[in-house]
Amino acid sequence: MSKKRITSIIMLAVLVIGIACVVYGVMGTNIYSNAAAMMGSDKKSAMTYIQDPSKLTELGSIGKVGADNVKGFLKSLSLDAAAVDKAVDERAAYETAVAHAKDRALFLEYAHSVDETITEDNLNDLIKDRERSEPMRAAMAMAELGVEDEAAFEEMASNETLLGLYREGLPKLLDNAHMTSAVPVQFVGIILIVAALAYFLIQAMDIKPRARTRAANPKAARVTGFLLNYALFIILGLILVVVSIIRIDFLSMNNILNILQNASTKGILALGCAGLIVLAGTDLSIGRVLGISAAVTASLVQSTTYASRMFPTMVSSLGGLGLLIPLFASIAVAVAFSMINGFGVSKLHLHAFIVTLGTQLIAYGANCLYIESQPSGTAQALSTFDPTFLNVAAGAIYIGEIRIPLVVIYFIVLAAIVWVIWNKTKLGKNMFAVGGNTEAAAVSGVNVAKTIMLVYLMAGVLYGIASFLEAARITAVGANTGLNYETDAISAVVVGGVSFSGGVGTIQGVVIGAVIMQAIVYALQFLGVNPYIQYIIRGLIIILAVSIDVRKYIVKK
Repeated sequence: MSKKRITSIIMLAVLVIGIACVVYGVMGTNIYSNAAAMMGSDKKSAMTYIQDPSKLTELGSIGKVGADNVKGFLKSLSLDAAAVDKAVDERAAYETAVAHAKDRALFLEYAHSVDETITEDNLNDLIKDRERSEPMRAAMAMAELGVEDEAAFEEMASNETLLGLYREGLPKLLDNAHMTSAVPVQFVGIILIVAALAYFLIQAMDIKPRARTRAANPKAARVTGFLLNYALFIILGLILVVVSIIRIDFLSMNNILNILQNASTKGILALGCAGLIVLAGTDLSIGRVLGISAAVTASLVQSTTYASRMFPTMVSSLGGLGLLIPLFASIAVAVAFSMINGFGVSKLHLHAFIVTLGTQLIAYGANCLYIESQPSGTAQALSTFDPTFLNVAAGAIYIGEIRIPLVVIYFIVLAAIVWVIWNKTKLGKNMFAVGGNTEAAAVSGVNVAKTIMLVYLMAGVLYGIASFLEAARITAVGANTGLNYETDAISAVVVGGVSFSGGVGTIQGVVIGAVIMQAIVYALQFLGVNPYIQYIIRGLIIILAVSIDVRKYIVKK
């Protein structure tokens, strides 16, 4: 049996396991959702009551979920069946009587029997008069129940017996490992499914290209002019020199480290985007994909002591859960969007601008829906992260008195890995061949579709890692997280010398471009330049970079 077939069997097993994990997770979360419905509370309050039943002082309407459903739920908690039936029946009877008392026609009939002067014409006035109508409704409900003692009626309203049964049974839900482990298992399943589908999607494209009848056009001569190649670096370098002259303290060690820290996550995004631009494409969805991936990360790393956390059933700290699940979940989300982009470009032959514009909107909508799905029912930013996550993703190491952010080290390591892929692997060679001349690459035996998909896959992985780190850096993820990040990443790539024409670019150039662009932004802020003028300057830099790139292409032609 070939290695490829063995790998396919393994990935099929991974897919099945992933589906099983998702089903397991859905079943577990349904237990929690069912408990909230049985109590007539929101999900946030439900978990509070499960963990501390003494806080449960009021129940929602039994009529909304059905008395039989409530009985079944309480009996599943190993409570006395007879006590459950009696308490639920009393509560249901009370609610029916109260609803009966609110019936307009019956209320008029009852009111008229009490006071013959009340007619249909003055019924509205009576209903608005709370001092007269509420005692009358209570009396009508008591008559419906056959209860003459007002104290007994009020006791039925509070229904302490039923509340006591809930308080006794709810803690038993925490003993259900199925419910408490549902959320992390569900995310593990999603990660496995995305990984398996990505593998099979790429393998499905492993088809030998058809022979081309036309020979590839000869490559244009390389540009040798030093000024043309490095004009933008020189211009931006001069800007930084001028800023350093104006403010001598601009290039202090602290400022340099701050620039590197802020450049790192966007630099990682640029590393992923660079491969797409080498293919003569682009990616407008970067910022919004980062937003949804960061939101997923944030929802999984919230402190368990935070009352308004996204997943209240996650009662374990990251010491037990670990950071790999949030990291891989972030990568899985980003890879899913990148696979859509790659499929649209490679197989549907859509322009990268169009397909990534579409996924940009999809990712933004998904992020808004995800954040609004919080148990609290609000769209507040996801925050209050576990200290372990912050220490690993946004911490620092010290060399003497110099504080070096860990994200800078992550950026350097990832840049080194991508450099190896670009320069020492078959994928890197194929990427430059496809970007330089797609038809010539196809004639040479390069699987164009598979190469494009792999480059998009690599971009998705890098986007996911950047999202994980960015969530820790900004410490709060909202609907607008990631706004305009695509412009920062693309401008860093173009400033770094990667050609929009395709087939040209270096990783060291991308790294330098990311750092220089962040240094320019930091310099403008350092000088107190108006934020709106900063946008204008950054836009001009992008136009200048693309103009120089087009000039290079013309010279090649």
